[in-house]
Amino acid sequence: MKNKIIYIGVLGLLLLATACSDYLNQVPEEKLNEANLFTSKDDVVKVLTQIYAAYNSPIDFYTNYPGNAADEVDYNWSNYDPSTKDLGTFSASSPIYNQWSNYFNAIRTSVYFTNRIGECKDEKLTEQERTWWTGEAYFLEAYYYFLLFQEYGPVPIIDKVYLPGNDLSQSMAKGIARPSVDVFVHHVDSLLVKASTLLDVTYTIPDRCGRANASAALFLRSRLSLYAASPLYNGMANPVTGKSYAGILMIKDNKGKDLLDKTFAIEKWKNAMTYAQDAIKLANSGGYDIYMGDGKNYTPGMSAYKRLFSYPRGGEPSIETIFYKQNFDSSVGIQLALPISWSGYSGICPTMEDVNEYFMADGLLPEDDSDYQNATGFYNYSQDGFNIRLYNKFRKRDPRFYTNILFPEQYSYAMVTGTQESFSHKWAGDTNNDLEYFRPYADSQDGFNKKTGRDYCDTGFLSIKWIAPTITKTNHGDFAVSIFRYTELLLNLTESAFEYDVASGIDPLNDPNVFDPWNKIRDRVGLPHVKDAYAAAGISLTTAKLRELIHRERRVELAMEGHRYFDNRRWLDAEREGGAKHGFNIMKNSDSGFWQETVFETRYWNNKMYFMPIPQWELNRDPALTQNPGW
Repeated sequence: MKNKIIYIGVLGLLLLATACSDYLNQVPEEKLNEANLFTSKDDVVKVLTQIYAAYNSPIDFYTNYPGNAADEVDYNWSNYDPSTKDLGTFSASSPIYNQWSNYFNAIRTSVYFTNRIGECKDEKLTEQERTWWTGEAYFLEAYYYFLLFQEYGPVPIIDKVYLPGNDLSQSMAKGIARPSVDVFVHHVDSLLVKASTLLDVTYTIPDRCGRANASAALFLRSRLSLYAASPLYNGMANPVTGKSYAGILMIKDNKGKDLLDKTFAIEKWKNAMTYAQDAIKLANSGGYDIYMGDGKNYTPGMSAYKRLFSYPRGGEPSIETIFYKQNFDSSVGIQLALPISWSGYSGICPTMEDVNEYFMADGLLPEDDSDYQNATGFYNYSQDGFNIRLYNKFRKRDPRFYTNILFPEQYSYAMVTGTQESFSHKWAGDTNNDLEYFRPYADSQDGFNKKTGRDYCDTGFLSIKWIAPTITKTNHGDFAVSIFRYTELLLNLTESAFEYDVASGIDPLNDPNVFDPWNKIRDRVGLPHVKDAYAAAGISLTTAKLRELIHRERRVELAMEGHRYFDNRRWLDAEREGGAKHGFNIMKNSDSGFWQETVFETRYWNNKMYFMPIPQWELNRDPALTQNPGW
């Protein structure tokens, strides 16, 4: 390998020979050379596997994926990227969530793969496999571009294999500049269109489970177009406040040309709406849909929603999971979030700001619900021999509140099913009742005085979205993690149709593209439809109110799935991540101050944080590469 390098066009660092020496190291060295790399089907598979291996789980929050590093949770370990981000102590010379080289290595391997797979004449490689694998490589190339786009904005495009000699030397000397957002999006979109024509709609044979398919390609096309239509990339003005960010966040190329669109283009919202519809139609043809339960163990309400996050890994998890990460390490989303009494680390802690965003059982936002606003004190009930009190602001909430949030004194859920309150569902399945009772007070089993080192719950809440209600202290399970979940397409359609209507002067209240997909999401969890809920409350649904409801529905439905950080940015609403963040007073005992909301952290914010800094060493190696604003 080290004597015969495979040269593939990239920017700066990736054009260097030393950067080419590792990305195919899974293939035996004696076979890794130009002459025979694409001779054997077995070696071709290894190259494709290398491309798949580069992306991370969307809930891998430590250093690999910033999607959950927003304002919905706190991670109480100071030596990892989330804390560095909250303190603002990162820079181009000391970046966080840095996957630049990793993803570009995967992109160049994808380009190399699609350019050379045609050379493989191994009779074991069928033409159907060649077609599928080429489509998968196109999809993965597009996906890695998108992952870079989320963090950095438009990045350089690599669309050829550079040969050693003058071709490579000239490219290294010239560098590769960043394109405009429109050119970048068009390039990635074209890769997804090509992929969709080569792939099957869904998995047609068992050994293709977990691989990319045409539904995944159109899904990513929908997500990409939604980002491209959003304020950060389309007009650069917050539609609520009217504040322009063109002078703050404008990315420029090496010749000073603006790369983002400061002029609003209505057709981008129309494209986002159309592509969401196309993705839904194709997914439906392959059997994908919103999961409403099995009619037996899982029914609309808490159980159907919760089931989505507790499918065993391997195989195709559910009709809702279009693309997923198979090798989910249960310690990431489970062990780290479990209470101290479960030998957990109590380290994934929702903020009070996040907790207060969940809807009420009547379908209203808490700030629109008079019962919530007037709620004080506790509700007392008995179950399984326990006398339990429930903080009244935690009663009669959205079912997703109970499946996602472990709150103080939670033993069983307290929500409205029809006209009756139900206390039949416990948050976990252990038979030890003490374990099922969450007590994060200072002097209790899950409180600060019981902490181990730095492991303790610092807000009074824990995130339990990825914790199955059947787990025990000794058996946590091992689950698949959805990367593309069908319900996101419904949210994409609702948002894009709404924004297109508003920009077109059409009343969104009469648009089925806004409300039909939204109603399905609410039907799954048993919430009243938005129009019905607000009509019953006598509250008008203005444009501003609808936009807030749409954003909140997305935040609640996709909580802790790796979206919030990027949604905050594309909506030009990321300043919310700075400032004081609240929780209960964990240094106090239950009856002596715990229930008083208190500031546990004040977070740093600077508008330059809308984009991550490009690592300085990449800028040093590529003379045409430009840094993001403010860095």
